[in-house]
Amino acid sequence: MIDQLHDFFLRVVRHPWFMRVAQPPIMRWRKAVLIFVLIQMIGGALIAFRLKLDNAPDNYFPVDSPANVLEQSLRKDFPGDEFMIGVFKGDDLYTAPRLKAIEAVAQDMEDHPSVDRTMAVTRVDHIASSFDGFVVEPLVNVKKLRRQSPEDIRERVLADRFVPGWLASKDGKALSIVVRTKDLSESRERREVVDAFKASVKTHGLEPALVGVAGTVPLDSEQLESMVGDSTVFTPIVTGIGLLLLYWVVGKPIPVLIAGAAMGTTVVFCVGLIALIGRPFTLVTAMVPTLISAYTAANLLHLYAALKRMRDAGFHRPKRVVFAMQAVNTPALFNVLTTAAGMLSLTLVPIPPVQFFGVVCAIGVLVIYFVVFYLVPPLLVKFDHGPWGGDSGGFAWTKRLSFAMARFSMRRAGWVVGVLSVLILAGSTLVFKVEAETDLLKFFPPEHRLSVATSEVEKSFAGVTAMEVVVDGAARDTFKKTDILRVIQAVQRDIERMPEVDRTFSVIDLMEEMNWAFNEEDPAFRALPDNDRMLAQLLLIYDGDDLEELVDPDYQRMRIQLNMNVHGANAIEAVMNKIQARIDLAQTPGLTWQMAGFGRMFADQEDLLVQGQVRSFTGAFLQIFLIMLLLWRTFPAAVISMLPNLAPLLFVFMLMGGAGIHLDMATVLIAGVVLGITVDDTIHLFHQYQLRREKGLGVVFSIARSIDVAGKAVLATSVLLVAQFMLLTASNFVPSVHFGLLTATGLIAGQVLELVLLPALLVLWGRMQFRQKWLRV
Repeated sequence: MIDQLHDFFLRVVRHPWFMRVAQPPIMRWRKAVLIFVLIQMIGGALIAFRLKLDNAPDNYFPVDSPANVLEQSLRKDFPGDEFMIGVFKGDDLYTAPRLKAIEAVAQDMEDHPSVDRTMAVTRVDHIASSFDGFVVEPLVNVKKLRRQSPEDIRERVLADRFVPGWLASKDGKALSIVVRTKDLSESRERREVVDAFKASVKTHGLEPALVGVAGTVPLDSEQLESMVGDSTVFTPIVTGIGLLLLYWVVGKPIPVLIAGAAMGTTVVFCVGLIALIGRPFTLVTAMVPTLISAYTAANLLHLYAALKRMRDAGFHRPKRVVFAMQAVNTPALFNVLTTAAGMLSLTLVPIPPVQFFGVVCAIGVLVIYFVVFYLVPPLLVKFDHGPWGGDSGGFAWTKRLSFAMARFSMRRAGWVVGVLSVLILAGSTLVFKVEAETDLLKFFPPEHRLSVATSEVEKSFAGVTAMEVVVDGAARDTFKKTDILRVIQAVQRDIERMPEVDRTFSVIDLMEEMNWAFNEEDPAFRALPDNDRMLAQLLLIYDGDDLEELVDPDYQRMRIQLNMNVHGANAIEAVMNKIQARIDLAQTPGLTWQMAGFGRMFADQEDLLVQGQVRSFTGAFLQIFLIMLLLWRTFPAAVISMLPNLAPLLFVFMLMGGAGIHLDMATVLIAGVVLGITVDDTIHLFHQYQLRREKGLGVVFSIARSIDVAGKAVLATSVLLVAQFMLLTASNFVPSVHFGLLTATGLIAGQVLELVLLPALLVLWGRMQFRQKWLRV
């Protein structure tokens, strides 16, 4: 079966049409320049006018996922849970000037087109007793501030049932403004809300009192700033590092300038493709520019290495370019297939941005092949004149080092394989310590303004992690029945006593407050009414705005709002499990309970990450192994060529387990990326080895010659890629740091194993073949 597939594969790759694609004729240089310019212009325009920046949590869920379906249904009845909280401290918070300034800021935000509602002590209702029942009045009326002293206002605020711990700290030393946004489509809009808030604070003289802003809106805004900052800063630097290393290898400016045009073109194409399709630019797709730039440089280095060999052999233009292309085109084409397979394996991760990252990068790999082998050669023929650097140039040390590593490996093949096997087995326990965890706040260092602000908010107010418990009744007016409400109330009070929950709020709380006020604020009546008739009477009198945000008009769906002081997805999931246990213990016939909101969606990501990592790795391995099997034709050869590329992934996960780096949105990309890239160098080395073995040359000589031809470029390529990815560790954004560190670690391990483990395996395989042949004789 394998032989038949291999024969079919050979017929395909030897077909004239395929040969024309794989060995393309050199186009005219003006046509190549025109294509470069068109890609830059069209891609740049798409980026400028269509690129959508949005890292909101709902982007990370399949449209048909239970959490997303519930979220869309819930928002038809109730407002969203995206919010921003600004905290103010000072000794004069309850004076008339300060309260008027707080009201002015709140009004400015209320008028903002992206804001749904603004809440502050000057803008919330207070239920109080009246001569004919109860009245809903402003907690702090800014029009009557002169009639009250700051001490009286402070006492009234702290005496309210709901405000302390929400809009005022329980000790009265801090006040907050809570801004709830509409359903926004872009992170850029959230950034505008944060900027508008800070501008209003400054305008009304509250800037000295502002401690900071926290919540889901600033969190997304800060992620946007970090994403864009890393893309605009590190992508040019990564490109610059790549060009400097290319210049060090080549020693001439013209090829480096051409390489710069190529790297810029591939990056603009891929980011423009994201904009064209209309998918958001997220935390995950923000990794695309760096990866594409680095991989373009790696392919250029292989072409330039072949071009240098042709120059050293005495060929002149255009033959030297043509022969260089022919020398590396076949392994480069297979590199395209294997790398694209590695990237496409990410589509098996059930998280839309990760899937889209895989598709874009797979297309980007094809574009890199087109740019490097179609557009770059005519420019080299036209503009590259004169000799390149000699053996003392950038390739000289790579030749010596690659030979030294391979020579050591071949001489001690058994020891090399044995020692590496023991090391891998000894360290494999660390792999099982890797945990799937996403804590968005830990994406920033502790000294970051968002981390500091969140800490300050949670010291004085409720936790910033929001979640909702949604209860659905069997029929209309279910939640106008006191016996049902008492069952729900018991569950709510159990949840409220959990240490992870700082605050709960539901329609039951409002009903209790109405009953208390209706009965002349007697503490004994701060409870649900005794019967349904009394409850209906209270609801008829109520004329506030909060009720409609907690129960639907038919009184068939209600929600309990939670503020939690935990942030990691695992911790949130643990809280959800505790809540579910309390619900299961309660007798709630005819009621359906569900958890929703930011916390629910965030916690559900962990299951998707774990499932996705397993599927992605399995898919990448199977696809690449099949390509290797077709390419090398024998099962042992396919296994030997895969082992040096699987081992680096073990080292990556060992590092993650040992260093406590979690599996999250950034690190879930590593397996597909590292496997897709490291296998490229194996193909270059193994291809040269197989060519010589087919000519009857010995194992050791074939390895030595393959190292001489491809090993130098392979090692130089790894140095280039590692330097580029290690640069990301200078970022202040933790996902970028982890992506750069782990990718660089995988590439270093892959390079060492390709020059140490691969030659040792080939030597041992050669010995086995020789013994089998001798035994048959």
